[in-house]
Amino acid sequence: MYNNDNNIRSINQPPALNQYQASAKLAQRYFYLRESGGQKLYWDSEELHTNLTAMHLHGSLAAYGIREKGDQSFAKVCQEIISNTAFRPIILDPIYRPYADTVIQKNHHWRPNSWSAPDIKPDASISAVPFVQHLQRMLGSKPKADYLIDMLAYRYQSKTNVKPHVAFYFYGGQGFGKGIFSSTIEAVFGTTAVRTVREQNDLKSMSGIDVWTRTWAIIDEVDVKAGSSCYNNIKTMTGGQSFDSARKGEHFKRFETPAQLIMNSNHAPTFLEADDRRFFVSKWETEFKPNENKTDYFRQYVSWLKNDKGYEAIAGLLAKRDVSKVEISAHAMVTEEKILVTTLMADGSVDEVMGLLEQHENINVFDSNMFDSIWTNHDIAKSVQKHKMLAAGLEPTQSKRYENQTRTLWTRKGVTLKATNGVASVLILADGSGVDLKSDLGYQNVVNGKTIAGWKEF
Repeated sequence: MYNNDNNIRSINQPPALNQYQASAKLAQRYFYLRESGGQKLYWDSEELHTNLTAMHLHGSLAAYGIREKGDQSFAKVCQEIISNTAFRPIILDPIYRPYADTVIQKNHHWRPNSWSAPDIKPDASISAVPFVQHLQRMLGSKPKADYLIDMLAYRYQSKTNVKPHVAFYFYGGQGFGKGIFSSTIEAVFGTTAVRTVREQNDLKSMSGIDVWTRTWAIIDEVDVKAGSSCYNNIKTMTGGQSFDSARKGEHFKRFETPAQLIMNSNHAPTFLEADDRRFFVSKWETEFKPNENKTDYFRQYVSWLKNDKGYEAIAGLLAKRDVSKVEISAHAMVTEEKILVTTLMADGSVDEVMGLLEQHENINVFDSNMFDSIWTNHDIAKSVQKHKMLAAGLEPTQSKRYENQTRTLWTRKGVTLKATNGVASVLILADGSGVDLKSDLGYQNVVNGKTIAGWKEF
């Protein structure tokens, strides 16, 4: 099939390469893997195919214009070129290097680069004002938005894996676009630069090291508790540039961990230590005026992103922004939200509430009155009690009438209350099973007005 020029070359095909040029092209694209069954195997750096044989390389040589030569067949010419090509050996253990070549040499070994350029190309000629204004609105202030944009721009421009030791925690009600922000980061930075995690086990185990070998690690609604192994792992990963770990089935070795963390939640963090310096904490929500339509606002914003080259505008903003004042070792910007959270966590009332919750795992429903002795012992004002309960991991439900009285019930995280003014009320437990609300001992304590002393016996 290769002895007819018309079958090999089209009118628009570049001029044929000589054997030396073709050999150089092969050496640039293909890498030697190993020998198996008496034949050498190769890796394709362009299409990332593995275990290619010499016959697969013949197709590339045909595309380069190689053909039979005199009495030598096409296959014979290809064999000669391949045997005389100095293929570089490669180790298929990827390394992450933004803006670097597809294949990287480190410590005298060639390895694939797990980073690849995003599809979105920066265009600074397009205004990114909608993005900036959106961040200012959702974060509640221009200084907080500027801080976030500076950090995004620094990582977008950086060609190293050296990261600032700052993580981001955004919280607020559903429907305010935290997911839109996450998808924007992925679009602008590229899919290889972002890893989104929804399974907490990926954070609990150090074997989930791949989460941290990107530019950004985004975590949606992961329940991190103070002092837990998950939180300790987060501190370790955000505070260092590398870590000794092991992937499943592999030996321990040192991994680079360039990822900065973005956590999205419906609730304020309850795991931060009083002296935390790593986390930037902010609400992510806004109020809409009576004449504003929330649905229309987000529809227009998403349309700008996708249809009016909003992603390109954001990339252009990040590419051109002055990041000379960003300090790698600087502590995270202190926000009002973080001050409030750490202040609430600073006293022992939250720990006492959490301790009682651990002691009584069979109780799923609570109200603030059940913890009256704790509030009294720690002089906790009525206006602050709900914040303490949130910090302890409890979640409020809508106020409804139960047993002829309007009450606000609280449930454990992961437990959902389906109620209509107390009629046929059902608790959906974390395992998906449903139980009658009235069968819960906590509910019985609530309606009977029992405090801690009264329900300890359960």
